Amino acid sequence: MKKTILFFALLTVSITAFSQVKVRPGVRLGLNAANITNISDSDTKIAPNAGLFVNIHLSNFYELQVETNYSNQGASRDNNAVHFTTVDPYDPYNPYYRNYLNNDINVHYVSLAIANKFFVIPDVGLHLIVGPSIDINVSDDTFFDVTPVDFALFGGIGYEFPFGLGIEARYKQGFIDTRDDYDGDSFYVGSDGYYVETDGDYYDGDNWLNSVFQLGVYYKFNF
Repeated sequence: MKKTILFFALLTVSITAFSQVKVRPGVRLGLNAANITNISDSDTKIAPNAGLFVNIHLSNFYELQVETNYSNQGASRDNNAVHFTTVDPYDPYNPYYRNYLNNDINVHYVSLAIANKFFVIPDVGLHLIVGPSIDINVSDDTFFDVTPVDFALFGGIGYEFPFGLGIEARYKQGFIDTRDDYDGDSFYVGSDGYYVETDGDYYDGDNWLNSVFQLGVYYKFNF
Protein backbone atom coordinates (compact mmCIF):
# COMPACT_ATOMS: atom_id res chain seq x y z
CA MET A 1 0.00 0.00 0.00
CA LYS A 2 2.82 2.42 0.90
CA LYS A 3 4.63 1.65 -2.36
CA THR A 4 1.45 2.36 -4.31
CA ILE A 5 0.96 5.70 -2.57
CA LEU A 6 4.62 6.61 -3.14
CA PHE A 7 4.34 5.66 -6.82
CA PHE A 8 1.30 7.87 -7.39
CA ALA A 9 2.91 10.71 -5.45
CA LEU A 10 6.01 10.57 -7.65
CA LEU A 11 3.85 10.28 -10.76
CA THR A 12 1.89 13.38 -9.75
CA VAL A 13 5.06 15.38 -9.10
CA SER A 14 6.56 14.29 -12.44
CA ILE A 15 3.42 15.19 -14.39
CA THR A 16 3.28 18.58 -12.67
CA ALA A 17 6.94 19.26 -13.43
CA PHE A 18 6.79 18.20 -17.08
CA SER A 19 3.56 20.12 -17.63
CA GLN A 20 5.55 23.32 -17.03
CA VAL A 21 8.14 22.45 -19.69
CA LYS A 22 7.51 24.22 -22.98
CA VAL A 23 9.73 24.06 -26.06
CA ARG A 24 9.47 27.01 -28.46
CA PRO A 25 11.64 27.88 -31.49
CA GLY A 26 12.52 31.46 -32.31
CA VAL A 27 14.57 33.97 -34.29
CA ARG A 28 16.95 36.76 -33.26
CA LEU A 29 18.07 39.90 -35.12
CA GLY A 30 20.27 42.73 -33.95
CA LEU A 31 23.35 44.93 -34.26
CA ASN A 32 26.89 44.52 -32.96
CA ALA A 33 29.12 47.26 -31.63
CA ALA A 34 32.35 45.27 -32.03
CA ASN A 35 36.02 45.91 -31.40
CA ILE A 36 39.26 43.98 -30.88
CA THR A 37 41.23 44.90 -27.78
CA ASN A 38 44.81 46.21 -27.82
CA ILE A 39 44.94 47.15 -31.52
CA SER A 40 46.19 50.70 -31.95
CA ASP A 41 43.92 53.14 -33.76
CA SER A 42 40.97 50.75 -33.71
CA ASP A 43 37.42 51.88 -33.16
CA THR A 44 33.96 50.35 -32.74
CA LYS A 45 32.50 48.71 -35.83
CA ILE A 46 28.72 48.50 -36.28
CA ALA A 47 27.63 45.27 -37.95
CA PRO A 48 24.68 42.83 -37.92
CA ASN A 49 24.00 39.66 -36.00
CA ALA A 50 21.19 37.13 -36.42
CA GLY A 51 20.27 33.70 -35.17
CA LEU A 52 17.88 30.85 -34.57
CA PHE A 53 17.16 29.27 -31.21
CA VAL A 54 15.20 26.66 -29.33
CA ASN A 55 13.89 27.87 -25.98
CA ILE A 56 13.12 25.36 -23.22
CA HIS A 57 10.89 26.82 -20.51
CA LEU A 58 11.67 24.77 -17.39
CA SER A 59 10.06 26.89 -14.69
CA ASN A 60 8.59 30.31 -14.03
CA PHE A 61 12.04 31.71 -13.25
CA TYR A 62 14.42 29.74 -15.53
CA GLU A 63 14.73 28.99 -19.24
CA LEU A 64 17.47 27.21 -21.19
CA GLN A 65 18.02 28.45 -24.72
CA VAL A 66 20.20 26.74 -27.35
CA GLU A 67 21.22 29.15 -30.11
CA THR A 68 23.01 29.12 -33.46
CA ASN A 69 24.06 32.62 -34.48
CA TYR A 70 25.77 34.61 -37.20
CA SER A 71 27.85 37.54 -35.99
CA ASN A 72 29.93 40.06 -37.98
CA GLN A 73 32.73 41.16 -35.67
CA GLY A 74 36.11 42.87 -35.85
CA ALA A 75 36.97 46.54 -35.61
CA SER A 76 36.95 49.80 -37.52
CA ARG A 77 40.29 51.25 -38.53
CA ASP A 78 41.69 54.79 -38.55
CA ASN A 79 42.62 55.25 -42.20
CA ASN A 80 44.71 58.32 -41.43
CA ALA A 81 47.13 56.48 -39.15
CA VAL A 82 50.65 55.54 -40.19
CA HIS A 83 51.90 52.22 -38.81
CA PHE A 84 55.39 50.76 -38.41
CA THR A 85 56.60 50.63 -42.00
CA THR A 86 59.94 51.34 -43.61
CA VAL A 87 58.20 51.74 -46.97
CA ASP A 88 56.56 54.96 -48.08
CA PRO A 89 53.14 54.56 -46.38
CA TYR A 90 51.43 56.40 -49.22
CA ASP A 91 52.85 54.14 -51.92
CA PRO A 92 49.75 52.44 -53.43
CA TYR A 93 51.88 49.38 -54.22
CA ASN A 94 52.79 48.91 -50.57
CA PRO A 95 50.65 45.87 -49.60
CA TYR A 96 51.07 46.62 -45.90
CA TYR A 97 49.56 50.06 -46.26
CA ARG A 98 46.84 48.93 -48.63
CA ASN A 99 45.70 45.97 -46.51
CA TYR A 100 46.32 47.35 -43.07
CA LEU A 101 45.14 50.93 -43.23
CA ASN A 102 42.40 51.06 -45.85
CA ASN A 103 40.26 48.18 -44.63
CA ASP A 104 38.22 47.60 -41.53
CA ILE A 105 38.74 44.28 -39.77
CA ASN A 106 35.84 42.00 -40.69
CA VAL A 107 35.45 38.54 -39.20
CA HIS A 108 32.31 36.52 -39.86
CA TYR A 109 31.46 33.99 -37.15
CA VAL A 110 28.89 31.22 -36.90
CA SER A 111 28.44 30.26 -33.28
CA LEU A 112 26.78 27.78 -30.98
CA ALA A 113 25.66 29.33 -27.71
CA ILE A 114 23.78 28.26 -24.59
CA ALA A 115 21.86 31.09 -22.95
CA ASN A 116 20.65 30.68 -19.38
CA LYS A 117 17.74 33.04 -18.71
CA PHE A 118 16.81 33.91 -15.15
CA PHE A 119 13.55 35.78 -14.70
CA VAL A 120 13.90 38.26 -11.86
CA ILE A 121 10.22 38.03 -10.91
CA PRO A 122 8.36 34.84 -11.89
CA ASP A 123 5.88 35.36 -14.72
CA VAL A 124 7.31 38.82 -15.46
CA GLY A 125 9.31 39.37 -18.65
CA LEU A 126 12.38 41.03 -17.11
CA HIS A 127 15.31 38.57 -17.19
CA LEU A 128 19.06 38.21 -16.86
CA ILE A 129 21.14 36.26 -19.40
CA VAL A 130 24.45 34.43 -19.04
CA GLY A 131 26.17 31.69 -20.98
CA PRO A 132 29.07 30.42 -23.12
CA SER A 133 29.57 30.62 -26.88
CA ILE A 134 31.83 28.79 -29.32
CA ASP A 135 32.42 31.00 -32.38
CA ILE A 136 33.72 29.52 -35.65
CA ASN A 137 35.45 31.82 -38.13
CA VAL A 138 33.87 31.13 -41.53
CA SER A 139 35.30 34.16 -43.37
CA ASP A 140 37.51 37.15 -42.66
CA ASP A 141 39.06 40.18 -44.35
CA THR A 142 42.01 41.16 -42.19
CA PHE A 143 45.71 42.05 -42.35
CA PHE A 144 46.54 39.12 -40.04
CA ASP A 145 45.61 35.44 -39.87
CA VAL A 146 42.58 34.96 -37.61
CA THR A 147 42.21 31.98 -35.29
CA PRO A 148 39.58 29.52 -36.56
CA VAL A 149 37.69 29.29 -33.26
CA ASP A 150 36.98 31.68 -30.41
CA PHE A 151 35.52 30.85 -27.00
CA ALA A 152 33.44 33.58 -25.38
CA LEU A 153 31.21 34.28 -22.43
CA PHE A 154 28.24 36.62 -22.60
CA GLY A 155 25.84 38.25 -20.21
CA GLY A 156 23.04 40.76 -20.40
CA ILE A 157 19.51 41.81 -19.62
CA GLY A 158 16.25 41.61 -21.52
CA TYR A 159 12.52 41.95 -21.41
CA GLU A 160 9.97 39.62 -22.99
CA PHE A 161 6.34 40.54 -23.71
CA PRO A 162 3.61 37.94 -23.10
CA PHE A 163 3.08 37.35 -26.84
CA GLY A 164 6.69 36.23 -27.38
CA LEU A 165 8.46 39.39 -28.60
CA GLY A 166 11.52 40.38 -26.62
CA ILE A 167 14.41 42.83 -26.56
CA GLU A 168 17.88 42.09 -25.19
CA ALA A 169 21.20 43.78 -24.58
CA ARG A 170 24.23 41.51 -24.30
CA TYR A 171 27.96 41.91 -23.86
CA LYS A 172 30.19 39.13 -25.24
CA GLN A 173 33.88 38.80 -24.40
CA GLY A 174 36.22 36.49 -26.30
CA PHE A 175 39.07 34.69 -24.53
CA ILE A 176 41.25 33.40 -27.39
CA ASP A 177 43.77 35.67 -29.13
CA THR A 178 42.38 36.44 -32.57
CA ARG A 179 45.86 36.12 -34.16
CA ASP A 180 46.39 32.61 -35.43
CA ASP A 181 49.70 31.00 -34.40
CA TYR A 182 50.74 34.12 -32.51
CA ASP A 183 54.14 33.41 -30.93
CA GLY A 184 54.94 36.78 -29.40
CA ASP A 185 57.32 37.88 -32.15
CA SER A 186 57.19 41.37 -33.58
CA PHE A 187 57.56 42.40 -37.20
CA TYR A 188 58.06 45.31 -39.53
CA VAL A 189 57.70 45.70 -43.28
CA GLY A 190 60.94 45.55 -45.21
CA SER A 191 61.85 47.58 -48.28
CA ASP A 192 60.52 44.79 -50.49
CA GLY A 193 57.08 45.04 -48.89
CA TYR A 194 57.28 41.73 -47.01
CA TYR A 195 56.91 41.15 -43.26
CA VAL A 196 60.18 40.75 -41.35
CA GLU A 197 60.18 39.32 -37.83
CA THR A 198 62.10 41.23 -35.23
CA ASP A 199 62.53 41.38 -31.47
CA GLY A 200 60.81 44.75 -31.30
CA ASP A 201 57.75 45.58 -29.28
CA TYR A 202 54.96 45.72 -31.90
CA TYR A 203 53.55 42.53 -30.36
CA ASP A 204 53.74 43.56 -26.74
CA GLY A 205 52.18 40.44 -25.26
CA ASP A 206 48.69 41.90 -24.95
CA ASN A 207 46.06 39.62 -26.42
CA TRP A 208 43.86 40.80 -29.26
CA LEU A 209 40.43 39.73 -28.02
CA ASN A 210 36.95 40.07 -29.47
CA SER A 211 34.77 42.48 -27.53
CA VAL A 212 31.16 42.86 -28.65
CA PHE A 213 28.09 44.71 -27.37
CA GLN A 214 24.90 43.33 -28.92
CA LEU A 215 21.46 44.93 -29.01
CA GLY A 216 18.60 43.05 -30.62
CA VAL A 217 15.08 41.75 -30.74
CA TYR A 218 13.75 38.20 -30.83
CA TYR A 219 10.50 36.36 -31.26
CA LYS A 220 9.46 33.01 -29.79
CA PHE A 221 6.89 31.10 -31.83
CA ASN A 222 4.05 29.35 -30.03
CA PHE A 223 3.13 26.34 -32.16
